[in-house]
Amino acid sequence: MIPSSLHLLFAAVAPWLALSLLLIGRNPRPSARRIMASLLASALLLACPVAGSSVARWVALLESNPSLTLTLLLALLLFRRISGRDLLRPEGWTAAWIFGSIAALVLYPMALGLTRMDPYAWGWGPWLPVVATAWASILILGGNRFGLVLAASIPAALLGVQESSNFWNLLIDPFYGATALLAGLATLMKSFKR
Repeated sequence: MIPSSLHLLFAAVAPWLALSLLLIGRNPRPSARRIMASLLASALLLACPVAGSSVARWVALLESNPSLTLTLLLALLLFRRISGRDLLRPEGWTAAWIFGSIAALVLYPMALGLTRMDPYAWGWGPWLPVVATAWASILILGGNRFGLVLAASIPAALLGVQESSNFWNLLIDPFYGATALLAGLATLMKSFKR
């Protein structure tokens, strides 16, 4: 299937957000000039042609369907870096790491050849969106804003923002899964040190 312009644009957003975060740097109060220069430089770098394709298309070889969850979490991090305000409270970040860890542990063992069960097939059925919606609803009702991030997967699936029609791809990708596992492990280690 040839990706549409919407699919190509969506696939480029996560790398643009990540590169923008790197270029802005760790300064807690970056200047407006640095922010604009970093956002523009990120877009220009990803648009640069290399061997007949843009850098963004080469980056897509690593992950052609960045998850909506990762994309929104990167957007939240960029917003925090630019504005100094965190829209996702600490319990929201904890929920993001727990969700990503559980999803990675459910989805990726089959890809690693550790089990014969194929949970990826669940992404084409009706139950994974129902489970994600239920989880999002529980979080939202509990005041956890990560529920809004999860809830965004439903309209994104209906709009077909990704080339893949498997619902798993909206929820998780290897980069989000690995980050969630590492962040979850770091959080667990901190709690043991107390």
